Amino acid sequence: MEKIGSSRGNSKKRLIYIAFVFLLIGLLIGIGSLYVFSEPGDSDRYVTNKNITININGTNSYQEEIYQALYNNLSDSVVSIRVSSISNGEAILSQGSGFIYDNNGHIITNQHVVDGGDSFRVIFSNGIQKKASLVGTDIYSDIAVLKVDSYPTEGIDPTPLKLANSSKVEPGEMVIAIGNPFGLSGTITHGIISATGRTLPTEGDFSIPNVIQTDCAVNPGNSGGPLLDLSGDVVGVVRAKQGDNIGFAIPSNKAEKVASSIIEKGEYDHAWLGIRMLPVTMESAEEMNLSDEAKKGIMVIEVIEDSPAEEAGLKEGEKISVDEKPVWINGDIITEVNGHEITSTGDLISELSKESPGDEVTLKIYRNQEFIDVTVELEKRPND
Repeated sequence: MEKIGSSRGNSKKRLIYIAFVFLLIGLLIGIGSLYVFSEPGDSDRYVTNKNITININGTNSYQEEIYQALYNNLSDSVVSIRVSSISNGEAILSQGSGFIYDNNGHIITNQHVVDGGDSFRVIFSNGIQKKASLVGTDIYSDIAVLKVDSYPTEGIDPTPLKLANSSKVEPGEMVIAIGNPFGLSGTITHGIISATGRTLPTEGDFSIPNVIQTDCAVNPGNSGGPLLDLSGDVVGVVRAKQGDNIGFAIPSNKAEKVASSIIEKGEYDHAWLGIRMLPVTMESAEEMNLSDEAKKGIMVIEVIEDSPAEEAGLKEGEKISVDEKPVWINGDIITEVNGHEITSTGDLISELSKESPGDEVTLKIYRNQEFIDVTVELEKRPND
């Protein structure tokens, strides 16, 4: 098991943002309005004819105008989800958020929103409710897909939201969340990307990599709703709140990959290596007399039986006591995957998440005072 123990950083993008701000300032002194067009894409997925119009009236700040325009144009694509279940003879109701993924009735939300549900209803921004069927879920990424027979259009424009390339997201970027916290439908909050590359624990000692952290206010009921950039594209699926001004979202790249697989075949297959691991500690480095490069890697502390790691001959560590403290030694130390440097457990999880069952990866390993390359054929992650 892979257990826990990105960036939009190019000058062109920064120049686009700077130009955008100056354009808005120019609009304040006399130009009038700005139109931001959605990029064309697959006819079943992307909105190609929906314009976001920002009217500058000289009384509000440009940020307010942007938020208002985004809300007015995107909120019809965000839904409330009500989940009904029976436990010990009693009816239980829970709720969350979701958003329209395509033109075929598919709605993305969190797995934990629909978990244990017997029936599902989707409530649109005009109040119309639709019965939904559960297409599939993935507990390891906390993504689920619901399906309704059609979208209501009475007084609203429920169109699919476009998913951005979340690998380009950068800390400091402004974002908004639209959802249904505490059942308060159509709520918008705003903030920034606080950090990227977070790793969150999920089911079965596994973890979700590349999670986005935001200071956007998210609360119970926001789960499954979109986290959006100022272009109106989804950068993440809101998952959890850890404290005041600390919320997390599943990156849109992972959400789209999982959702499309669920729609196609009802599930998503995660690649599996089959180890437990920890960062190399100072005590471990001293006991093993590690090189500076090896000190940066992560140590294999357990190789799961009948796993790809066992098949490839990876060596697990042993635990000793040093000054009455437990210290792991003599396990293989992974420093690279397919040429990408590994300096944390999150790095390894992130690299493996790019792969599929059946793919081969090359691990650079430090063992017995030397570096070796080991090729491993990954398998499908077991359900137990």
